[in-house]
Amino acid sequence: MKNEVKICRRCGSENLKKMGKQLNVMKTTWKQKWFCKDCKLRFTEKKQHLMNDYYEAPFTYLPKGSEPINWSNYNQAQINEKRLLLDLAKELIDMIEIKQIQRTGRPSDNMKDIVYAMLLKAYTGLSSRRLISDLEIAKNLHYIEKVPCYSTLMNYFNDTRLRTLLRELVELSAMPLAQVEEDGSFSTDSSGFSTSKFGRWFDYKFNEEKERREYKKAHIMIGNKTNVVTAVTITDSHGADAPQLPYLVKKTAMNFNVKEVCADKAYSSRNNLEAIFEVGAFPFIPFKSNTRGVHNGAIWRHMYRYFKERPQDFNEHYHKRSNVETSFFMIKQKFDSNLMTKNDLANVNEILCKLIAHNLCCLIHAFYEFNLHRTLWTEQTNIPKIQVLA
Repeated sequence: MKNEVKICRRCGSENLKKMGKQLNVMKTTWKQKWFCKDCKLRFTEKKQHLMNDYYEAPFTYLPKGSEPINWSNYNQAQINEKRLLLDLAKELIDMIEIKQIQRTGRPSDNMKDIVYAMLLKAYTGLSSRRLISDLEIAKNLHYIEKVPCYSTLMNYFNDTRLRTLLRELVELSAMPLAQVEEDGSFSTDSSGFSTSKFGRWFDYKFNEEKERREYKKAHIMIGNKTNVVTAVTITDSHGADAPQLPYLVKKTAMNFNVKEVCADKAYSSRNNLEAIFEVGAFPFIPFKSNTRGVHNGAIWRHMYRYFKERPQDFNEHYHKRSNVETSFFMIKQKFDSNLMTKNDLANVNEILCKLIAHNLCCLIHAFYEFNLHRTLWTEQTNIPKIQVLA
C-alpha cells in the first residue's frame, strides 16, 4: 500500500496494527484503519486509495493450442472398428481360464461365449432377442462355440462371478496402450449411468412427494493421450468421489508409468495427495478458495505453493483433466448413458461391459493414429490369465 501511516497521531509510536478497511458508499475507494498498541488510539488515515490497489489482478489462464485431427486415420479407424473389435474381443476373452469344479447337475454354459455375447450386446446396444442374429454370425465366424439363449444371457448379467472378472478385463484391455501413454498423464472423475428405477421421498419443506431416477456412479481413471480407462470402481448415486482415488491410482500404477494425476476440487484432500505421491506422481488438483497451505503435511504445502506461485504452469497440467470428460462423452454417446438391466448387480456388469467395449475402440484408434502394432495379449507372455470357476 502506498503512503502508509507509520506513526501514531497521539503518541508518535510505531507500534501500530492494521484493523481492516473503511470503504466508501460506492465501494470504489477505501481508507486504512489503525490501532496503536501503546496509547490504544484507533484512527483512520486521511488518504483514500482506489480499489485497484486493494485487490490483486485476477489470474487469466492462457490456453495452449490443440493439435489438428488426422481425418484420414480417424476415418480408417471408424470404418474398420467393428471388424477389428470382434477379433480383439476374442483375443481378450482367450485370456480367461475356466476352472471346472462342477461335477453334478446340468452343465453350465461356456463362460467365454457368455462374456463375448455380453460385450457384443454392450457394443451394439441391441436387446438380447435382437442380438441373437449377430451371435449366429459370430458363431459362423468361429468367435463363439454356441449361441446362448437370450434369457440365459440376461441371467448371467446377475452372476456375482462376473463383476470381478469384467473389472479385471477392463484393466487388461488397457494394458497394450501402456507404450502409447508414455508421458504418464492421467485424469480421474465420475459420472452417472441412469437405471430404470425411481427413488421417491417426501419433502417436508415443500410438503410434497418427489421422485428422481436412480443411477449408478462410475469412478474411472483414464490416460490423457488415448482416453483409455485404466481402472474403475462403481458405487451407487451417494458414493463420494474423493475416497475412490487411492484405489484408482494404485491400480493404474500397476500397469502404467504414472507421472501426474489430474482431478477437480472434489478430490482435494491430504490422503489423495499422499496416495498419488506414493506411486511417484505429482497431483494436479486445484485447492479450494478457503484452503491454507499450512498444518496439513509437507506434500500439501509444496503443492499449495506451486498452485499459488505458478498458476499458469499448474493449470497447463490441470486442464488435461478435460480428457476424462471427453472419455465419458465418448462412452455415453456411443454406448448410451441409460442401462437396460434392472438389478443392481446387472447394472454394474453392464457398465463394465461398456467400458471394455470403449477400451477396445481406443485400442483400434491407437492402431491407426499412433501406429500401435503389438496389440495381441497372447503375444505378451508376462500377462497372467484370469481364472473363473465354473
